[in-house]
Amino acid sequence: MEITIAKTAGFCFGVRRAVKLAEDAAEMYAECATLGPIIHNRSVVEMLESKGVGQINGAADASPGQAVIIRSHGIGRAERETLEKTDAVIIDATCPDVAKIHTAVKAESEAGRTVVIIGERAHPEVKAIADWCERPVIAENAEEVQKWLDSAGEDDKNAVTVVSQTTGSRDNFENSVKCLKKECTNLKIIDTICRATSLRQEEARELSRRCDAMIVIGGRHSANSKRLADICRENCDKVFFIEDASELDAQGFTEAAHVGITAGASTPAWSIKEVYHKMIEENKVVMTEGETQETVQEEVN
Repeated sequence: MEITIAKTAGFCFGVRRAVKLAEDAAEMYAECATLGPIIHNRSVVEMLESKGVGQINGAADASPGQAVIIRSHGIGRAERETLEKTDAVIIDATCPDVAKIHTAVKAESEAGRTVVIIGERAHPEVKAIADWCERPVIAENAEEVQKWLDSAGEDDKNAVTVVSQTTGSRDNFENSVKCLKKECTNLKIIDTICRATSLRQEEARELSRRCDAMIVIGGRHSANSKRLADICRENCDKVFFIEDASELDAQGFTEAAHVGITAGASTPAWSIKEVYHKMIEENKVVMTEGETQETVQEEVN
């Protein structure tokens, strides 16, 4: 069996930075908590809890003097203002790419433009972005964009700025933009899809085309991990979406000559390592490749 680990699998820069800030806060402050889960990965949240990092559900729950870590998805303007009033120590772990979107949409909205956000309306990143705008439009796909165009007044469509959830699908964003171009003559396109996300999706697409089976590691609530699984399913008949090695039946790959492994941006190296080792221990592995796999081996050694 050949096992290939995607070179881009695992933590992105924003997630790595957020986790490091939370670990540092645990050492510096007697009491610290994240405002919601810092990332969508259960094992990482549990690891931080073991180091003394708690969790609060809302800004109003913060205590004076408590270190409160804003999660990588960011928070909206209203929640930020509430947090500042609590006199808590604020540690901003918002992904820098997400923070740039907040600044951009705030400026566009203040300039009188309608901001259209392409993303999952229930996702915390999208909710936060929307709260930095006046009357934002959230559309999950091109069909929803068209529904808004059909019902919107001319004033709303006169000056439009479109952005995307950072972990959004490139195809979905481009299809949504095509719809807007047809009716919005004053359209500003701000491409906010994270480069690491695009690379990870491209690699998952290419790898799944040449594998008999794919393993996608990621949190159940991780949007970018679920999207990786969807991309792999478009090209590979056997795709296994798991949170960690405990969910993997490694012996179920006996007929696969080539297995690919990829992981979402919030998946830690140790989860990839555990899955990889479970596979090589229970299957006859002929060859492995990929920079991430080499990194995993170094960590094991």
